Amino acid sequence: MPSIEAWELKAKIFEKKCIAMEKDVAKHCPAADSPAIKAKMKANRKIAYDREDKLSEAIPAAIKKGVTGKKWKDFVGDNDFKKALADWESSLAEQQNLVKSLEDLSNNAKKRFQEFKRARDEFAKEMKKAGETEKSNKTVKKWMDKSSTILSELTLSKDAFGTLSAKEAYFGANLKKSRDVVVTKALKEGKGDELPDMLLENAKRQQTDTKAKRLGRNIEKFTTHAKSLCAPEKFASIPADVPGKNALEKDVQNAKACLKKASEHLKNLGGLNKDLQAAKKKQAKLIAAHNDQGKMNALIKAVADQHKAGEDAFNAVEDLVEEADSKL
Repeated sequence: MPSIEAWELKAKIFEKKCIAMEKDVAKHCPAADSPAIKAKMKANRKIAYDREDKLSEAIPAAIKKGVTGKKWKDFVGDNDFKKALADWESSLAEQQNLVKSLEDLSNNAKKRFQEFKRARDEFAKEMKKAGETEKSNKTVKKWMDKSSTILSELTLSKDAFGTLSAKEAYFGANLKKSRDVVVTKALKEGKGDELPDMLLENAKRQQTDTKAKRLGRNIEKFTTHAKSLCAPEKFASIPADVPGKNALEKDVQNAKACLKKASEHLKNLGGLNKDLQAAKKKQAKLIAAHNDQGKMNALIKAVADQHKAGEDAFNAVEDLVEEADSKL
């Protein structure tokens, strides 16, 4: 009789452990939470991808407004980009919260699994010592079955975090890197729609305008000097004396040197004009939508006019120098 009372006492203790653990599991790590969290993670990733697309789209939109840069920080001055960034970051933060929730669920289950399995194993040993079996004792069977159910639920929960792929577990974990990747990718994909810096940035537009004017002045200076050296009236009658002819030959050589210098400046001016004309042709819509379209179009026209004037002046003087040279 005493042994039976001792056994019943141990069975009662294990029964209380099962009831307490069942309540504890339901509160801290129910198996049903795992698929629910994963479902939320999946839905949130979709939201994050959609917001990432909007963030990417905000970059060329910001560029159209005159914003320039290569890093995400360069675009935060644009309100639409700033909002898109905040929405996207919110999704990444939510994802990491969900990942942490699943990790906590698994950690809570692991701790309880070890404690409860140890208690169940000890109860099984006591049961064996007492000569009790699940077949012969309904009470034993009831609580062994219950403990098996609890352990199965704990197993599902403790293994839940480990079932995540690396992509799922670390989605959005490195926010700084993720931001730079999105912006870099958007800039790379939209490279064909980008405008050259000489049009986009106020300072570089001014630099381009100043450079073009300087090149134009140099072309005018050298072609004007070459024109004076090979003026038609000077070569209307070639002197018979050697010193006089040598002087004219020297003028022609100096004029050719001036043309060479003018040609170098014309080539540089032509390069600027070529780039601007290419932008005008390929990104006409982007220029038209830009806040600074007036300044852009003004620069494109100014450089084109300077190049045309320089080219006309060079060609005219080149013909003059060739004509003078042919008379010597």
